[in-house]
Amino acid sequence: MIDITTFTAKDIYGQDTLLLGNNARKRASVDAVIRSWYELYPDNAIIIFDHNGERYERYEGDALLVDFSSETSVIPDMTEPFIMNESIGGTCGNIAYAIRQAVYQEIRSRDANDKFFDDLGKLSTDRMISYMLVTAKNVLSNMALSCGRNDSNDILNVITAVNTFAIFCRQHKFIETLMMNTINGKTDTLPNKYRINERESKGEPLTREFALAKYILEKELRFQKNGDNDAPVPFADLLLTNGENTNTQRCIKMQADASTADFRSFLAMAEDNAPRLRTLLTLKIGEYLKAPSGRPIFVATSGNTAADRGFAPLLIAAVGAAAENTGTKAEIVIPELERWGVLNCLDKFRQNFACLSFIFGYGNFARLALESRTDEDKLIETLYSSSTQRIWHASEEERLTKAFDSYITEADVIYRPEDLDEELRICERDGHIRYLSLHETEMKPKIRSRVRVPHKAGESDLWITQGIKKKEKLTLESLFSEEYTEEGDAL
Repeated sequence: MIDITTFTAKDIYGQDTLLLGNNARKRASVDAVIRSWYELYPDNAIIIFDHNGERYERYEGDALLVDFSSETSVIPDMTEPFIMNESIGGTCGNIAYAIRQAVYQEIRSRDANDKFFDDLGKLSTDRMISYMLVTAKNVLSNMALSCGRNDSNDILNVITAVNTFAIFCRQHKFIETLMMNTINGKTDTLPNKYRINERESKGEPLTREFALAKYILEKELRFQKNGDNDAPVPFADLLLTNGENTNTQRCIKMQADASTADFRSFLAMAEDNAPRLRTLLTLKIGEYLKAPSGRPIFVATSGNTAADRGFAPLLIAAVGAAAENTGTKAEIVIPELERWGVLNCLDKFRQNFACLSFIFGYGNFARLALESRTDEDKLIETLYSSSTQRIWHASEEERLTKAFDSYITEADVIYRPEDLDEELRICERDGHIRYLSLHETEMKPKIRSRVRVPHKAGESDLWITQGIKKKEKLTLESLFSEEYTEEGDAL
């Protein structure tokens, strides 16, 4: 006689739980966790990465949606938690390091040359984020100054009233331009010390160019000289060239770009959609964690795959920092790791944020293996080591039955994955197992719909048709005419 208990959120609470087996069975388990969460843990937040938004649309209670392509979305402020964190928020260098750790995709160094460029790519990314933070802080300072004062309390008040991440995103193109100017040998792109002093003596607000110049002169003293003017050079020790021999610096930049490609895609999406995003409500993550009020957060994909993969790890890290700030906990549910680009971040999240716990799995093992760039056996081992317990569902997959034999050696095993039906689950921790049951119900109909952002008349969702302007109708003769081909519009 074996003891079989009902599967609920209790079975995953506080544990990093890996879901293995049949996709439909895994989906039912995730739904059961969401359904029972606030009855059991009303004061704890749960954040569900719901790539197609179906769980949000079928959730029967009040819920928040994060979806950059829907009118009903809220926009998380993802820099405020780092800024307000006691251990991180002391310097912009600390904040930049924390953000970079979340968004930088590590490479597997084949040799010392790879490691050299990867290390310098990380330093360049840290510097880029630091400069974005400095110029964003200047915006907040000017906002406080416009209210008649500019002390620390006023800046903190501004932070609570605005989305600091939106301001942070707006700095990216400016800093990106400085990076390329530095590589091309342009060293006079920022004001010199004389001009900064003159502006401050007049009591005028600093623009971001002046604010960044002042920061570099104060914090990067070894590299402040530029002729006789004490003019700052951004990225001087990393990207500065004479404008002729730029190979090394361009390789550093390329490495930084490649390892932060998804993050940069997210920044670009945020910049391109800034007017619309400003109309959406800001979600202060710390305030939500302190009072979830029975509302889960559902995170749906925006339609931009790269941007989603840049957004997800940063959001999780921001939730971790906010949970530390507020002394709260949060459950992160990621049923399909391959959709969000966070596989290689799980161990870092576990080490850095004890206040977070995860329930995660995969929908497409082949896609996840391709992302991890490893063989299947090694991938199972990686997933296993990233979890403290496993929930096994019905499966006859050879890789899973093989893993079950490798990790579970208990003599009292009665059911194996291939023996399970749609109701039974196996919960395993440290090689010890127990059996859980879940009576699966039919999928509920939608009770709400995401309100998609309307397109302007004539716009198309397809890339191939975007930006096409109406022209005079072409004829077969015009396609072959000399006049037409000379304009460069022919095939």
